[in-house]
Amino acid sequence: MDYTMKIDLLSAFHDKDVQSALQRFVELYEYTFPGRVAAYYVEGSYADATAVQTSDVDIVVIFRTQAGDSSLSVDADQLWQQLSLPEEIELDPTFVDETSLQEGVWPAMKFGGRLIYGEDICQRYPLLPLVEWTSDRMHAAYWLCLNVYQRPIPFQLPLNFPDPDDEFFGYTRRTLLLSDGTEVPCTRDIIRTSGWAATALLASQAGQYVARKRDCQRLYRQYIGDEWSTLLEDIYLYCRGEWQYLIPADPTMRAKLRAICERMLYFERHFLQLYRPYLLSQFRQAEGKQLERAIWLQENAPWNGIEIQEALQAARQRQQKSLL
Repeated sequence: MDYTMKIDLLSAFHDKDVQSALQRFVELYEYTFPGRVAAYYVEGSYADATAVQTSDVDIVVIFRTQAGDSSLSVDADQLWQQLSLPEEIELDPTFVDETSLQEGVWPAMKFGGRLIYGEDICQRYPLLPLVEWTSDRMHAAYWLCLNVYQRPIPFQLPLNFPDPDDEFFGYTRRTLLLSDGTEVPCTRDIIRTSGWAATALLASQAGQYVARKRDCQRLYRQYIGDEWSTLLEDIYLYCRGEWQYLIPADPTMRAKLRAICERMLYFERHFLQLYRPYLLSQFRQAEGKQLERAIWLQENAPWNGIEIQEALQAARQRQQKSLL
């Protein structure tokens, strides 16, 4: 697409390639949707200046109208792929509409977001209620546990390694594109799934929000402090920090990663032990969107168990009665 609009970002980034990519991204959307985007935020490690060389760039685009509105001439979700970016720059955009913020702004955006263009509209709206945050995180962590590692669905206990014959038990199958074009396995999925599970448990067990990835393991130690605290600290320290998402070449460090991956399975099992009663309570007590979310999830990633399936059926009936 040929466009000539030039804008100045409100934030500067140390990495010039990231700065250029974000500027071109914003220019493209401002050109394509003039006056229809309220704000652009960067989240994650580039927002709090903790990015490493292999970090991706999380950007949130907030439309004044619904991002999926058919009146938008180009699909917002696909437009950014027209940009020709350096191979090592991995953008991860999310598109929302301003109306949805009235129900509450996610903590990562409200407390950890960095405005790069537009209006700081997140400050106009309240924080997402804890009960909604807990519901979303608990179900999302369950969904990731199954789908990221391509585990069999319907799910049934016991949870097993994604690939018990692999050196790292199947937890490092996701690949990362390096600056030289080489595609290599990485630890991003370990960081993501463990972090989401820990965030979910902090919400459900301790009533705490997590706004930044760097805070997760610290808050878990502070508010829960169980046997899994050390694992979460090791994942952040080694997988993200020392190894920068990559698989270490040193045999001693590979053994360290293998030990982390082995413990990862038991942390996932721990999460599922706590998720199951939460799911049952949602079927029996939740209303509105929380109940819809629980039902949708079990229709698309069912847990194969008699008690859960009976509770799901009763929840469907309760939902139908509420609509009469």
